[in-house]
Amino acid sequence: MDTADAERDYERTAAPGRAALAAGRFEEAARLLGAAVHLRPDRAAAHVELADALRGLGRAGMARRAYARALAVDPSCAAAAAGLDGMDRGRQERENFRVGQRLASQRHIGHWTVLDVRRGGFGVVYVVRASDTGARKVLKTYDTRLLWSDEDRARFEREALTWVRLRPHPHVAPAEHVEWIEGLPCVVTEYAEGGDLARRLAAGALPPADALRFARHLCDGLSHGHDQLGLVHRDVKPANCLLTGDGTLRVTDFGLARAFDSAGADLPGLGELPAAAQALYTTVAGTPRYMAPEQYAPGTVLDTRADVYAYGVVLLQMVTGVLPPAGVSARAYVERTTRRRTRRTPLYRLIRACTEPDRENRPPDFAAVRELLDAAYRHVLGRPAPAPPETARLTAEEYVSRAVGLIHLDRFGEALEEAADGLRAAGRDGDGDVVHAKLWQVRGMALGRLRRGEEALAAYDRAVELNPREPSAWLNRGNQFHARERHEDALECYDRALEIRPDIGNVWGSKADVLGKLKRFEEAEEAASRAVALRPRDPNLLVIRALLRGKQYRHAEALEDFERALAVEPRSALALANRGNTLLLLSRPAEALDSLLRAEELEPDDPNTACNLTLAAYRLERYEQARASCEKALRLCGETAELLVHKGLIHAELHGHDEAELACYESAVAAAEQDDAWRATAWGRKGAALLALERPEEALACYDESLRIQPDRPWLREGRQAALERLGRAEA
Repeated sequence: MDTADAERDYERTAAPGRAALAAGRFEEAARLLGAAVHLRPDRAAAHVELADALRGLGRAGMARRAYARALAVDPSCAAAAAGLDGMDRGRQERENFRVGQRLASQRHIGHWTVLDVRRGGFGVVYVVRASDTGARKVLKTYDTRLLWSDEDRARFEREALTWVRLRPHPHVAPAEHVEWIEGLPCVVTEYAEGGDLARRLAAGALPPADALRFARHLCDGLSHGHDQLGLVHRDVKPANCLLTGDGTLRVTDFGLARAFDSAGADLPGLGELPAAAQALYTTVAGTPRYMAPEQYAPGTVLDTRADVYAYGVVLLQMVTGVLPPAGVSARAYVERTTRRRTRRTPLYRLIRACTEPDRENRPPDFAAVRELLDAAYRHVLGRPAPAPPETARLTAEEYVSRAVGLIHLDRFGEALEEAADGLRAAGRDGDGDVVHAKLWQVRGMALGRLRRGEEALAAYDRAVELNPREPSAWLNRGNQFHARERHEDALECYDRALEIRPDIGNVWGSKADVLGKLKRFEEAEEAASRAVALRPRDPNLLVIRALLRGKQYRHAEALEDFERALAVEPRSALALANRGNTLLLLSRPAEALDSLLRAEELEPDDPNTACNLTLAAYRLERYEQARASCEKALRLCGETAELLVHKGLIHAELHGHDEAELACYESAVAAAEQDDAWRATAWGRKGAALLALERPEEALACYDESLRIQPDRPWLREGRQAALERLGRAEA
């Protein structure tokens, strides 16, 4: 089908779809506009119109995916951006980062400053500068406007892990490490001084020597990913081909296309859409004009040949300066636009072979592509093509980055292995004490996460011995002491770090936490405030200060810090749970319940959250909800006196006073053997229940026992007086 035919068929299908949309017939509109997307998947407007129809049907998840697909086709599509923003107004949990924003880094002592923001479909790319080194890097993460689920985040981490595991190669852009920044998982990669291939191709076709050089680089980089880890890139295109300052092409984004896979998202009703439209929103997020035909077929298992197809399209674009028009396959375009003699040349035979519609007819892998490319190279340039480069050996510094990335992905055993390999490499290459110290430090970090505390401390000892001027080693050593409740040793480490670098917010935060444990609240407050001043958007530091203020009964100030932390990271279970507890202490149970329920969604088995949910629901007289939370808390925490007392109170509200209620208080008395406050409470509650059951003599004995433990509680005295009155022995 030629371009005119494709456009004609598209308009015939889209026009009644638009009319149905305007009339509010959303099911009909979705069906017709889905068919239009099938005909012109390269048109951003087609995806926007389908998104509008899906939105009208209430399929919010699928509508977001359609808007995102429009942005993948055309990142400047204002209608798609407005559609996403309009859907999420009032619901958006957080925003993307902004130019000029300072981001707290887990890896670096300082921070990242955002220099540029580039959106593309499902993901966002940030060009950043490190404050401690001045180096430019790139952060890759997802677009928060899509409100990704925890499952999406986990998938992003898994796929980023494949890129981190990929061994160095001259034509693969390395994923240096992965870290969480303000609650978002980010892949940290190199910054390409030469931009990308898409920018070069904007000026038209490349000279033959440049086209063939980049073709070799791209072929060898993709071959490395496929051969080492069996990776299918899935989104090979010029924008994912970075250029270094010396003109070397390096493939980027290995694994990330699959990370943006939308499978499983809001699928009900998709059967009404054409298969190709379904595939666009339920399979890999490739870029339509480079996607192999099989990528449009739902459920197809992709292999290397999908990347071979995209490679052929990129090669065609480098040679001719244009992409095949929408609706025209690359193979058909070559056949139609080149002379018969040209089509017989090795270069065009390679392009035609790679872009065969049937994948069985394409080269099976990039080794076969390289053979065809070498023949084309000899024919065009009159000399043999250079041999593929050897896979580079990892340096000790690269082992450090890989190990840190694996630690951030909770792959502690693998990180330990990388640190060991790095130490061997450092010995082999004659690296100095500074590099050895970094490797011992990451070894300590991995051992600490594996709960091998003594070994971790020994590793940190070696790190600070080799490089006593590295503040992060002292910080990590102090954190290990802190975890083992050796607080004075921890403080000594933090002070050593601050002697070297007094501007490290994380060290001040850790010091504040330890001082709080030692009840040195004035010093702790000063340290926490220093930490927050240095890293005002670090939610962990804000939570540390909030908890300190809570311990001093400064609940209103603590609440302010929890709110600030949640403004940065709305999905922080720790901040949500402690905010809920603080709201309870401020007698705001309805708000507390909302915050605690959100915390429970994120951390369903947190015992403190279950306990506080019990209190909030009880105070709001939601007794069934309180009962369920109380039972859950008892399972998670065991039979504490506080929970048993509340179990009795809730039972009384639901079933009246009876022996089951009394049994709860008896158990609470036993559980509170070492806690006078709750033992007195349990006796008092039992007394109140007995009084309600018209057993005043027994009630009086309970009140007497409770007052013997804590004689200054007014409600116990009032209860005792009521028991005496029932017995006719009222005291003056």
